[in-house]
Amino acid sequence: MTGEKEYRDVFELEDVPAFREFYNFSILPAKYIYRGLYTPWHVIPAPTIKDADAKRTLFRLNMGKAVCSELAGLIWSEGVKIDINNETLQAFVEKVLKENNLATKMQEHIEQAAALGGGALKEYVKFKRENGEPVPGTERIVIDYCMADQFVPTAWDNASVTEGVFVTRKAKNGYYYTRLEWHKWNGDTYIVSNDLYRAPMKNGAGENQDILGVIYPLSYMYPSLQPVTKIENLEKSLFSYYRTPIANNVDDNSPLGVSMYGNAFDTLHALDICFDSFVREFRLGKKRIIVPASAVRTVVEPGTGLIRRYFDANDESYEALATDDPDSLKVIDNSIELRVEEHTAAINALLSVLCLQVGFSAGTFTFNGHDGVKTATEVISENSKTYKTIRNFQQQIIPAIEDVCRNIIALGALYNMEFDGKRIADLAGDYEIAVSMEDAVLEDTNTKYDKAIKLVSAGLISKHTALTDPAYGLCYTEENAEAELKRIASESPVNAFVVDRFSTTGE
Repeated sequence: MTGEKEYRDVFELEDVPAFREFYNFSILPAKYIYRGLYTPWHVIPAPTIKDADAKRTLFRLNMGKAVCSELAGLIWSEGVKIDINNETLQAFVEKVLKENNLATKMQEHIEQAAALGGGALKEYVKFKRENGEPVPGTERIVIDYCMADQFVPTAWDNASVTEGVFVTRKAKNGYYYTRLEWHKWNGDTYIVSNDLYRAPMKNGAGENQDILGVIYPLSYMYPSLQPVTKIENLEKSLFSYYRTPIANNVDDNSPLGVSMYGNAFDTLHALDICFDSFVREFRLGKKRIIVPASAVRTVVEPGTGLIRRYFDANDESYEALATDDPDSLKVIDNSIELRVEEHTAAINALLSVLCLQVGFSAGTFTFNGHDGVKTATEVISENSKTYKTIRNFQQQIIPAIEDVCRNIIALGALYNMEFDGKRIADLAGDYEIAVSMEDAVLEDTNTKYDKAIKLVSAGLISKHTALTDPAYGLCYTEENAEAELKRIASESPVNAFVVDRFSTTGE
């Protein structure tokens, strides 16, 4: 392949928008911050007598990860509800989603999307192969969960991203191999094409992995993959991109989203500096004792002949020291008072700023010296900032899940799949789909109990309902609820009439 042009990255290729700066200064830093080690922040000079160029790594609080993890748990707390007005298609879609572990993987993907500004869900059909050929009847639909740095949009409108290129990297025999999977439209024809590029590693590994390199034969790494596949009769692209519900103030010409903490880089950096100082306060402020030089012993180290000096704290024998000055015989405790409260207050102040910047209600995150960072158990009302952020993010995800379901049905029809004795192609022409996500209104246990008590007292629900409905936190089974109501009646005869009214047995 000598003499072929070497490409630095995908943005040097034709038909790829000039998003290099956005990826380099927004997405990639957010990725390293999410991982917890961003070298420009966390590796700092620490010169010593022996090494003037020595460096050390900061102790990190890693609040970027904590913010995205907390947000993803709230967004996907109840999962998603999918309704299709055809039972066979509903069961077929649910089966594919379960095979692709959507319930678990999607929360992880939302967390990564929150960190990097967005994510893509890509659907395709995979076969078992014998002698390199696909085996009929073994096809299954696969969903790929792609992070923002693995996808570059190439065409879009106000509604969605319609074309793009997916980036996949592998290492083998001292080289990095990058596969570019292009998704494009040519009129009504959907075209998926694949290219392979190769770049040599430097110093064994870890360097040069972001270099695209020179074009290389696709069959070397993917012998069964077709360079170009044309698909007819598709209505939508076989992927869906969703983004964070934040206006892109880095590149307003881009359809890409910005990280949830993309406007809080300085605050995250300051938090790590404060936390590093907090941890080092204990290391640098440890107990120190000053002893007279005459009380320090010397010993010759065997083998090297070097003289080592030490103070024997366990020596309980009498020792004669050559001095007439009583002050020179004193052993002084030089312990330093630890500034725990000052550090805690500084970290909490920065956490309050961070909550404001990432769309959480004030006090969502707090820090103390015993338990570290804690998440508040709060009631999230429909007016709270956290609730609004959750709902806005869910509104970005719902259309993407709808597209996933439609693409599953489209691929099932395209590859002539059957389910429950019926051909998907016969059912795919006329159906309606609705995707919804539960409101992530969180209440602590005591709030749920109080609500149940008020509703029962007002006569709006029965005690039986209060015991069995999960909305009120008790979650009794029907049988256990009946038994508990009878025990209450037996202990307090005054309640017998109330129990009789709401008992399903009528006893």
